Amino acid sequence: MPRPDRVARRASVLQSRAARLLRAGLIGGHLALLASAVVFGVLHGFYGALWSVLSGLVTVLFFTIGQGIQVVVADADPKVVFAASMTSYVLRAAGLGLLLAAAQAANGRLVGLDPMAIAITAIAVVIGWLAVEIFVFTRLRIPSFDPPADPR
Repeated sequence: MPRPDRVARRASVLQSRAARLLRAGLIGGHLALLASAVVFGVLHGFYGALWSVLSGLVTVLFFTIGQGIQVVVADADPKVVFAASMTSYVLRAAGLGLLLAAAQAANGRLVGLDPMAIAITAIAVVIGWLAVEIFVFTRLRIPSFDPPADPR
């Protein structure tokens, strides 16, 4: 039962659209991750599937954080949206760089490392995420109109 002192907050139209795109991307990314894990499991065995799943999860996390920021700042001034997006991207890219540096430092200790599974899965997840997100975007109801004509 909701507390009476809490005011229910509805998401704005912009936040709802951004959240819908986030859900679409998650579906597409996870479908691509699943397909890649199955393919690499069959082709390269357990470690192929393992590295495929790890790569896919990192890729999904990268995109989820980025789209999540878009949901949070959807109603903000465009300059704020841009600043939040760029800051988020720089921090996420730096995180991926640190992850890559750690992987390079532990090169001999990573059991069954499958670079092909890592790279192809990451690419497949990006394509899956974007494909479903674009599909859903083309079906969003976004009103557009011409500005009023100058009555001179």
